[in-house]
Amino acid sequence: MWRELSIAAISVLTLAGFDHPPSDAAIGAGNPYPVSDYKCEDGTRLTVRLLGDHASVSINGATAIDLPAMGPDGTTYSNGQQTMTIVQGHLSWSVGRAVPSACIGG
Repeated sequence: MWRELSIAAISVLTLAGFDHPPSDAAIGAGNPYPVSDYKCEDGTRLTVRLLGDHASVSINGATAIDLPAMGPDGTTYSNGQQTMTIVQGHLSWSVGRAVPSACIGG
């Protein structure tokens, strides 16, 4: 009887020592503002993080800039020079008065 109990105890301790991978539910749990990458028709590469009242945008790998949300719907972000617009899930990018360039990715 003691032998069976010892084997059971060793089995439990061995299983408890294994490192279990995190469940799928934990993926992304530590990052409430995920980063999305886009490539625009004009060749511009954007790395975007939407943060509610503003967006953090890296242009072609440069240091990120903050673009404040414009208007109540939060789909246009602009600092007056660079503008990013999201309409029905489609992102566009423009600089100055240039025609906006459609971007794909996400």
